Amino acid sequence: VVPPADGREEIATVKLIITDKEVSIEEKKKVLIRKASSGTFIQTDKPVYQPGQTVKFRIVTLDEEFIALNDSVSQPWGADPKNNQIEQWLNVVPQDGITDLSFQLSDEPLLGTYVINVTNAKVYGSFSVKEYVLPKFEVIFEAPTQIYALDKTVPLRVCGRYTYGKGIQGMVHVNLCQKIAPFLPSASKPDLCQEFNNQTDEMGCFFTNVNLSSFSRDFRYYQDSIVAEASLVEDGTGVQINTSSQIIISRTAARAVFETPNTYYIPGVPYRGKIKLQDHYGNGMKNRKVELVIKFMRHQYIKTYITDGSGIASFNLDTTAWNSSPVSLEGKFMPEDLTHTPRKTDFSYTNAYHYLQPFHVTTKSFLDIQPLTETLPCGLKQNVQVTFMLSRDDLGEDTSRLGFAYYVTGKAGIIARGQRSVQVGKLNMLKGSFSIPLTFTADFTPTPSLVVYAIFPNGGVTADSTRFDVALCFENQVKVGFPVKEALLGSTVQLQLQAAPGSLCAVQAVDENMFSMRPESEVTSQMVYSLFPAAYRHGYPAQVEEHSDHCVQPQSTSSLLRGKPQHSFQPDIFNLFRNMGLKIFSNLVIKKPSQCFHRVDRKPIMGELHFQPTWDMRITKEQPQFTTHGRLHHYFPETWIWNLFAVGSNSSRSVPVTVPAAATEWKVKTFCLAGRGFGLAPTTSLRTVQAFFVDVTLPYSVIRGETFMLKATVFSYLQQCIQVCACATGKTVWDR
Repeated sequence: VVPPADGREEIATVKLIITDKEVSIEEKKKVLIRKASSGTFIQTDKPVYQPGQTVKFRIVTLDEEFIALNDSVSQPWGADPKNNQIEQWLNVVPQDGITDLSFQLSDEPLLGTYVINVTNAKVYGSFSVKEYVLPKFEVIFEAPTQIYALDKTVPLRVCGRYTYGKGIQGMVHVNLCQKIAPFLPSASKPDLCQEFNNQTDEMGCFFTNVNLSSFSRDFRYYQDSIVAEASLVEDGTGVQINTSSQIIISRTAARAVFETPNTYYIPGVPYRGKIKLQDHYGNGMKNRKVELVIKFMRHQYIKTYITDGSGIASFNLDTTAWNSSPVSLEGKFMPEDLTHTPRKTDFSYTNAYHYLQPFHVTTKSFLDIQPLTETLPCGLKQNVQVTFMLSRDDLGEDTSRLGFAYYVTGKAGIIARGQRSVQVGKLNMLKGSFSIPLTFTADFTPTPSLVVYAIFPNGGVTADSTRFDVALCFENQVKVGFPVKEALLGSTVQLQLQAAPGSLCAVQAVDENMFSMRPESEVTSQMVYSLFPAAYRHGYPAQVEEHSDHCVQPQSTSSLLRGKPQHSFQPDIFNLFRNMGLKIFSNLVIKKPSQCFHRVDRKPIMGELHFQPTWDMRITKEQPQFTTHGRLHHYFPETWIWNLFAVGSNSSRSVPVTVPAAATEWKVKTFCLAGRGFGLAPTTSLRTVQAFFVDVTLPYSVIRGETFMLKATVFSYLQQCIQVCACATGKTVWDR
């Protein structure tokens, strides 16, 4: 296709003419031709720098197929917090897709956030410049993000870790407070608090089960949260690190959720679904009663089910009586399940709600794609099951075989297609199934769609579609690692790289704490895919949307409601293809007629919002109820590795690297570029250790003539005792 002559996109018309002895078809469709886009990201060797340090960064530009572009970078430049330009580069040409640049900060720069701009790509990266002391450990506060109001205890753990992984010996102070409600006077009631003081164990941790009886469940006077503050004071040096968090007190005793429900039902075909009951921790509630309330056309029916061992109740509903009308489903607990909790605590139960629209059918036959609900691993073959029920009324008397066609679309359009043919017997209703083998490679990511359809001799069509969630991956499969998990300071280890032949790999190795300081600045699969948001879009672009100019008048409609068609969600065969971005040329009945709803006497109301449901309604996954809070990273080491390594034709390379003189856990991230495209390796690590060493606690700066305390700590992990001598050398003066 010829790129747009002027601008980034243009609308073209595709005309299809089919002429035969018995049929003549001519139809036009509008399609959008869009200029291929590119995406640029900037990677710095670390997110925080000190005055006088060297800032190293890389610029990479990819096309929509994740192939690196070697176009010259248009005058990248850096600016300080006051937007003063401090550096600029001219005539910069990437090396095999990677632009590798650096500049040095002055000894007394402005402190704050700096930016690196790439003018032609309209992107920028940022980093911070700070003056800081180098604390040598981190404090990890572990507690549930949310607790249940009737819980009697809650587990709490505070740990201190040196950067090389060993636990800290020191004193832990923890303060837990439930504050009074914000609308009450501060003197009306005291805050409810508990304090803990204890020494860390040999693993560097303090653990306790907090008794919750001293906190209030009367939320009329107290907030429904507990503020947690913790500190750790290192033995010997007195260095103190603080952290804080908040624990929410939930009054939701349990909840019901529909599992992977469909957004429509086929009239006359049983609607299958599942309800899951979860307790306040998100665990399934087995052998419990759940009500399913079905509402349609002013009718209401209630069915009762018992959950299985996983807390799931499956249901199968007859849709015949629904009369092709919208249906609402509500899953809720039986009333007797509410009686065991005290009323004064004002507990609530979350019910599940789901709404169904009738699918517009033109046949008595149907097919159903069995969804794959989990995130699919990249590169593995999956068999997608399709079940069908064929009616003799649709097949006719002379049909002996019926063909099913399928298409798979991804970010690059149609990526797979095929057909399946089934033998038709003499039965009036034929049931069966077949499988479609699909290997979800990088071309499929991130959310491919599958549609399967069959056309009957009488002109009827039956179809179904589904969408998959595929793990983000790239065609260039990259791996990085070390042959050992630990290495001594100053030793040499082999950095092992694997990538597509001819790849150029960019390796970054920094202290593990750096990765949590600004996670948004890391190069991740999500970040690279986000450069191309069109990969996540479904349906037609607005410029080439298809709306029918014809509509049918609904029954019992007054003259005030007669008018133009109402373009809303229409579950029909046309929308199955539309959702996949496929234009359809057909003279078959695949579209549900729009209904004419238009109030001619009604004026628009300011602030009115019209909601058009999306085709794929997804269930939000429950968040984990126990996570780590306040992982404070106070250690800012230099970068260990920031190099480009070429991988030869054998797809692998081993590079000797010298371990730096710092005992810590190093995280290594690597991306590679080649003719096969971009690739990102899973993060790996290497722990550097030393049998014994001295750590000196120093202030960031001192004034000439000032007296200050210098503390040196000797760390030994030897099995036997060693003799240590603190000796003055040269003109050093010791006051001891």
